[in-house]
Amino acid sequence: MAKHRVYLIPGFFGFTHMGEKPAERIVYFGHVRDVLLEGFQKRGHTAEVESVTGHPTASLEVRARLILRTLEESASGDDAAIHLIGHSTGGVDARGLVSAWLPRQAPHLLERVRSVVSVATPHHGAPMASFFQQDRRGEMLLRLLWLFTVFSLRRGPRPMMFLAFRLFYALSETGHQLGFQATLLDQVTRLMAHLTPTEQATLEEFLDQVGKDQSIIGDLTPEKMVGFNQGNPDRPGVRYGSVITGAPPPSFLGMLRAITGKQDPGMGDLVSFRMLDPQPEVIYGAYSFLYKKSAPDSRELRTPDPSPTHDRLLRDIFGEEYRHRSDGVVPTRTQLWGELITAAVADHLDVLGHFDEPPEHVGWLKSGSHFRAPQFQGLWDRVIDFMVDGSQVRA
Repeated sequence: MAKHRVYLIPGFFGFTHMGEKPAERIVYFGHVRDVLLEGFQKRGHTAEVESVTGHPTASLEVRARLILRTLEESASGDDAAIHLIGHSTGGVDARGLVSAWLPRQAPHLLERVRSVVSVATPHHGAPMASFFQQDRRGEMLLRLLWLFTVFSLRRGPRPMMFLAFRLFYALSETGHQLGFQATLLDQVTRLMAHLTPTEQATLEEFLDQVGKDQSIIGDLTPEKMVGFNQGNPDRPGVRYGSVITGAPPPSFLGMLRAITGKQDPGMGDLVSFRMLDPQPEVIYGAYSFLYKKSAPDSRELRTPDPSPTHDRLLRDIFGEEYRHRSDGVVPTRTQLWGELITAAVADHLDVLGHFDEPPEHVGWLKSGSHFRAPQFQGLWDRVIDFMVDGSQVRA
């Protein structure tokens, strides 16, 4: 049986897990790890799947060093094929590791790298990075973005999750007038219900790291990514593939779909109990804000034209206007690198299994993507095929 080592590299704000209680633990790649292990086994292969611990907002260089350390500690004892899967910024991390760091620091490991898979990765830059660079407000928004991501994915108390969303939304609109301070975020952290001291300390540590080092923001601007791409060419013998995501653009109909969970909501849904609940509307408002700031039409974002085959596949999935799409964080047109493994109507964290299908799956934002378990399984089956047997691109 062929043996594989798969390393899952988290993206911006990435973490391996958060929380001690099994029923409430957030595992960034938890659902992905399960489906990968099962998929390799079904194909007659053995695999070790490991999530890489990294710094949430440190520079690409710092993040690459952390990944390299993980590989050296875990992969040096055998000759298994190595595959790197990076979500969001993790895809950029993986490319930099294979192009620059492994040739210099661990050529014996480079020889074993078979594939680099990027998932919802800003290969040509993320315009949102330029927004977060603007002023002190950007740091506070980043910390709140982290908070409501944690609250959304955690099976915890909705009031505290809602508070995090409201703070983010208010600060994004009028924060410079309201005079929010970083200490307010610390107060929110301390107020979190049902957190053990260890859980609270872990979360506060991440928030502190975000506050002290946000180098990754500058590294991800479209201008900086031009230089990164020029200085980090693909390595011969390594197969590069990408999974591309795009969520529905914000709209009134989209809000109804996201809140009701119905693809074709009717007038009766306007007066439903769920519509009278303000929480989903605020959460959808946060999604709309992020989608706008992802700036899929930004002039600073310069992306090469896809091949005719890739262009046709993307049009089949997203429609004629796919170049104007975003997954709520990363523009769709900046995500293509190497082969197109598959594409999905999904928001930025849907593809990790963080979508609305309780009790197993808990969503991040109400984007109205309607991404569910069958799409999740099909997407990762195609990734496994890409790693294992080099199957052709399928839409």
